[in-house]
Amino acid sequence: MDSQRQSRACLVCCAPTITLNLGLDICGACSSFFRRVRASGKQFPCRRGDGQCGAASDGKFLCRRCRLDRCLALGLEFVAPSRNGIKTPESTTPMLDRIGQEWKSFIERRRVQELALAKASGWKNRIEHPTEEIYGVQMDCCHIVFNMLVAETFTLFKNIFPAFRDISFKEQECIFKDYIGKITTIDSYYRSRQLFGDTSRYMMQSAVTCVDQDLLSTATIQGNEQADLLISSARIFIRDQNEIVLAMFNRAKITEKELYALIALLMSELDSACDASEAALAIIDRHRADLLCELQHYYHKELRLADFSTRLGNLMSLNHAIQENKSQLKVHFRFQVTFFDVYTANEALQKLLL
Repeated sequence: MDSQRQSRACLVCCAPTITLNLGLDICGACSSFFRRVRASGKQFPCRRGDGQCGAASDGKFLCRRCRLDRCLALGLEFVAPSRNGIKTPESTTPMLDRIGQEWKSFIERRRVQELALAKASGWKNRIEHPTEEIYGVQMDCCHIVFNMLVAETFTLFKNIFPAFRDISFKEQECIFKDYIGKITTIDSYYRSRQLFGDTSRYMMQSAVTCVDQDLLSTATIQGNEQADLLISSARIFIRDQNEIVLAMFNRAKITEKELYALIALLMSELDSACDASEAALAIIDRHRADLLCELQHYYHKELRLADFSTRLGNLMSLNHAIQENKSQLKVHFRFQVTFFDVYTANEALQKLLL
């Protein structure tokens, strides 16, 4: 029975799927795509112009028009989810305000825990900063700091999206695995720019630790015969990451409230490996609709923008850049584990990224 479930393929993009969505063997990514497009009423041109685009080698369609046409040809229908079907009561606090409160608490809880660890472990290598207590990455405490990060990020996840408590824990775990890599990217880039002005030298790795890229050398990696190649690999990944994410951060110049919107937007697109149920996708769609409504109000009323298309477009592009970076992070991590035999002792990290 399990082998049969694993062998089913999405009728739209041919990606593996183990659950029914919209009543058919449709993967979560295609189901979510169809819901969003039908809810928004958008129309797309065919990239080739003949309506005959196939599926790419990675299972994704070459164009959105052909993907939508394939969904419609299967007879898919979209009915807007009813709020009455959600068991968890909705907060009366606007979503962006709630995310702001939870994000600040998330940073502060980690800061307190890490400073306590710094005191107990006698951390050295404090980084010069006029207002904050920041240390260079402590290699002997990395696993402890990572475990703190995972626990606090899951708390943030549950507090920001309380409706996910109504789906199974297994499904929550799957969605969270897709989410945590994207959240840590935001945390690193946004706070590095906030604390140091840019990311040319220092990159925040946790609440109070950072990497000094000028000092990234084999001296920081002991006991690995391929240390030179490992460092070279890390530098290439950082360069590629900056080209994707940093470039968009610089262009978007997001405000604090747009940061909170981005934290929610990252939930709107799930990896095809996360085969979410219809209940989970309905929650995601509702959150996205509420968020876009609040963003429109923010742009009109608080920023007093008559035309906010550029700001919203930049925010969406930054969202997609972080989504893409998450995929590259998984490839980079898998490469380091396979070829350099690192992180083998950190089972929690492997579970999240492999």
